[in-house]
Amino acid sequence: HHHPNILHETMSGARVYDGHEWIPVEETVRHTGSHAPVPPVKEGDGSIFVSLPSFRDGERCAETISSIFQNAKNPDKIMVGLIEEAAPEDKYCLEQYCANQGIQFIQRQTIRADMTKVIATEAIEECPRINQIRLLSKYNIAAKGPTDARALTRKIVGNEEFCLQIDSHTAFTQDWDVVAKEEWHVTGNEFAVLSTAPAKMSEQQDYESWTGSKSKEVPRQCLPKILDNNIPDFFSPADGKAVSLEKPLLSHAWNPAFSFSKCHIEESAPYDPFTPYVMAAEAFPRFARFWTRGYDVYTPTRNIVFHDYGPNPGGHDMNEWFKQRRGSLRQESLDRIKAFLHIRGPVDTSETALANMGIYGLGKRRSLSQLYKFTGIDVNTMKVDKENINCANLEWVPYDSSISPTENLYQDADDLDPQPEFPLRTELTFYKEIDQPVGLQIDIGQDPILRE
Repeated sequence: HHHPNILHETMSGARVYDGHEWIPVEETVRHTGSHAPVPPVKEGDGSIFVSLPSFRDGERCAETISSIFQNAKNPDKIMVGLIEEAAPEDKYCLEQYCANQGIQFIQRQTIRADMTKVIATEAIEECPRINQIRLLSKYNIAAKGPTDARALTRKIVGNEEFCLQIDSHTAFTQDWDVVAKEEWHVTGNEFAVLSTAPAKMSEQQDYESWTGSKSKEVPRQCLPKILDNNIPDFFSPADGKAVSLEKPLLSHAWNPAFSFSKCHIEESAPYDPFTPYVMAAEAFPRFARFWTRGYDVYTPTRNIVFHDYGPNPGGHDMNEWFKQRRGSLRQESLDRIKAFLHIRGPVDTSETALANMGIYGLGKRRSLSQLYKFTGIDVNTMKVDKENINCANLEWVPYDSSISPTENLYQDADDLDPQPEFPLRTELTFYKEIDQPVGLQIDIGQDPILRE
């Protein structure tokens, strides 16, 4: 523990620094028994949907969209889903994006002191790749935090094969689309999610240049932490790092600012719209939901996106949407999260209450106790078992893949929450067996039943 860098100098090959010490990565992932992940099922069209929420962050958001298209090897296959929360006097993300390319399409007229009329003109048609951006707009005064904004993804995700989730202040590596898909395929896992706390944008050269001081490093989240509200979270920026990885490395953390997977994760574990006004309780609860549904997170071997961790240049921050919260609504969100995570407290954890969450609750492929063991959390004491967490070599947790990822752990609902609809996603990957005549069920070995 005292001389981590000396050990680092003598170690070669794939290794992880967990914030305290260096650990070599073992050659083979430990699989217990004969189980292994479900291999990628079939090739789709390779299209990528990039979900991008922006809260009064037009300038950085515009740069992010430019970075997406400019750095993609196949920009024609990219669809951006922009969920923007802004005020009428703000520079909108698309307004700025198009203006950066010489197209002005927004006109504002002040009608009286407190009223601005905003007009979008036909000039928007001239803006590059505007038909590859789906926009969902919302007034900033109705903002309820990131989980609420990201839940609106369901309204604009289409039939794209892959989904990438980022923030409105993100820069991309060259050919990021090809890199992400290659890394995803190398996992050999249909339910793989590439995710980590992104590297800092200000250090992009250190990571990307051959001679850079961080040229083989990728940030890796190692230890969970327990927040004051008793909900687990992960460190962001990351508390650890992986060096010289040869293939993506199984992880027990997830980060909302960079997450790349098949789009069916949006069917199996869509963001919960019934948790407004939560900020630090975003990552672990969604990780718990998709992990129990059979999805696995991996740290990629290289940095695909870079993140601006600095403040919003316009001075807008979470306090704007946070201060208009009603304390009772925030508490209801936290109680809802604690209920399905079985975190002790005065919450209704009856099976009926949990069944009423439907798809917003836990899945049936893996259990909550397996999750807490995997992440090193003692749910009774809400302490992290730091001694027994090996951040370099996690054991993949097997499951019965004949269980669908959309199957819920608790099923006897008496007052089911409204379940998500996907108006633009006309070809759902998973369907309920009862909806289909028997002849249409295609069971690919032990794979989940997939629509051909």
